[in-house]
Amino acid sequence: MQKLQEYQDHFIISNFQRKETIFYPGKYPQSIFLVLEGKVRVFLSYSEGKEFTLTVLESGDVYSGHTRAYGQALSDVKLAIIPVDVFKEMLVNVPGLVFGLVTVLGDALKGSINVIESLVFEEAGMRLTSLLAEWAQQSEQVSDQGIIVRLEFTREQIASMIGSSRQTLATLLKELSNANYIEVRQKVLVIKDLYNLKNFYK
Repeated sequence: MQKLQEYQDHFIISNFQRKETIFYPGKYPQSIFLVLEGKVRVFLSYSEGKEFTLTVLESGDVYSGHTRAYGQALSDVKLAIIPVDVFKEMLVNVPGLVFGLVTVLGDALKGSINVIESLVFEEAGMRLTSLLAEWAQQSEQVSDQGIIVRLEFTREQIASMIGSSRQTLATLLKELSNANYIEVRQKVLVIKDLYNLKNFYK
């Protein structure tokens, strides 16, 4: 694109090999990335070793360096690093960039929502297992199959206790049942493996 070439003197062209880290929080706080070749995975990383992919950038896509995200090359990558003020001028004079930016933002937003849902689900799981463990310790009924917990609350009430919906509660209970840590019966719950139950979502 000829109009884009007019700004090339302001670009820093960098090449990255597959699996190489391209950017991380704080590395390029005043820059915009324009992918010229290859694919870049944009993701969040946490100290526990967990990573959540937000989007995958391809040729023509743009992304900002001021976010808390990391970027990793999924293939050999050629990238243009552009100062923010130059990029603002480019958006006015090269309208096609706006469409690429909107697409990337939409994908990143979708990925962010998926991350939030995943974290909320995990937290609800931890609260549920903590609640069940507490009930197990209070129970005085033990059988060959495990610890018997009498359910004195409705599903709606239990869901409220762990700050989730009834649907999420049902999914969590099904996961624990499939792992064979619990068995859900009529107004009774059998905890078969208390240790692994408590650590299931950690």
